[in-house]
Amino acid sequence: MKKYELVVQDIVSKICQNSINHKLPAERELSEIYGLSRFTIRKALAKLEAIGMVTSKVGSGYFVNTSLVGTPLVYNSVTENSFEEISYKKIKLNKTLPNNHEQQIFSLRDDEYIWKIKRLRLINNKVIQIEETKIPVSIFNEMNTDIIESSIQKHALAQGLEIDSYLTTYQAINVSKDDADLLGCKKNVAAMNITNRGFLNSGELFIVSDIIDINYQCTYHTPFNSESMNFRDKK
Repeated sequence: MKKYELVVQDIVSKICQNSINHKLPAERELSEIYGLSRFTIRKALAKLEAIGMVTSKVGSGYFVNTSLVGTPLVYNSVTENSFEEISYKKIKLNKTLPNNHEQQIFSLRDDEYIWKIKRLRLINNKVIQIEETKIPVSIFNEMNTDIIESSIQKHALAQGLEIDSYLTTYQAINVSKDDADLLGCKKNVAAMNITNRGFLNSGELFIVSDIIDINYQCTYHTPFNSESMNFRDKK
């Protein structure tokens, strides 16, 4: 982990501990506390602001974003970047009848179609993820390159859909030759396979995405679940 990322982790930890609950120490003071250059501290503060943990006020410094305190904090190597830094490139778009598994997970009839999308996600024009997505045509009647090469989530909101939650699964994998060519890495390099299912407020499943990322990082702040521990003890 890079030095500035260690500072980020520690400041997030101190915010969670409530030992920093309003204003962060000044840049010079943080440099002395961590024994690092002010340049490194600035990078850490920039990331803390990018992930929404702090806000900056010109001439006043950095302040804790209190609206996040007490919530399950999740940020990752994609969401720490602004939307302006993220772009997409379409690889494939098909409209097809679902197979039995796809029909089951989306609760579709025999005659209902789905969109199958494959695209690359780039940050600052560098490919960082391969994403394969499935969406019922009944939810998005239209699908084109412009939609695919932008935020599908934003498109859903613009269509008036109310997104409720996501179910996410992580699994370590090795990259195939075809995916390695797209990601610009060697075959069998270790990667993270991230599967997302997105739900609307109605309970309807509106999207399933399968993502491969060779440099994925994710940080959580979650409450301790004593009931889960007790259940596992009983097993």
